[in-house]
Amino acid sequence: MSSHPEDAANSLEIHPEVEPEGVGSYFGFQRNAMRYFVELLCHEGLERGLVGPKEPARIWSRHILNCAVLSDFLPECTSVADVGSGAGLPGLVLAIARPDLDVTLIESMDKRCQWLEWVSAELDLDNVRVLRARAEDLHGKEHFPFVTARAVGNLSTLLGWVAPLVRPKGTMLFLKGESVAGEVEAAKQHNVFRKCHVTFPEILEVVTPVTGEITRVARLTKHS
Repeated sequence: MSSHPEDAANSLEIHPEVEPEGVGSYFGFQRNAMRYFVELLCHEGLERGLVGPKEPARIWSRHILNCAVLSDFLPECTSVADVGSGAGLPGLVLAIARPDLDVTLIESMDKRCQWLEWVSAELDLDNVRVLRARAEDLHGKEHFPFVTARAVGNLSTLLGWVAPLVRPKGTMLFLKGESVAGEVEAAKQHNVFRKCHVTFPEILEVVTPVTGEITRVARLTKHS
């Protein structure tokens, strides 16, 4: 049996999650753009191997709305970098939901960068910049007031990549799972927070819009 993502996509019937009630009002004027992004993820994204075959069935609750939580932590008209953007989660979600933001998507894989650029063009997003690079290759070259990441390694590894990209007094916002407490403890034991010149993380349990589920956000600040 072929293991190509395209073959997997073609052999499965795609049943995207029904849009939860309240999505339209939550995203307001950006709702149609977000719906189109979901459509692209569930079809073209699946064919390109950017999205797993099980993800369309939970695309809103597990991905879009989970990522949208971060919008509430970002002030108006700021700049944010999303490290390891992949399919655009959370970077493109933030760029769509918040046209006032300047969003830089940092991704090392060419296939994913092509996807990010294509989706940005499809959605006419003029607030997005795609950088094909590893985060560590940008140390000393790029600095941001806010940096986000989702599903990009454990906290200790992630901070080594991300902290040098953050301006003094800037903020890191990482979407994390239930294992975050263990990641914090491991980082503490290895003095990662001190070495990376960041504060001890706040672990915020945020009610996800529309679904009411809990999303965990690790928030850290870069020392001045």
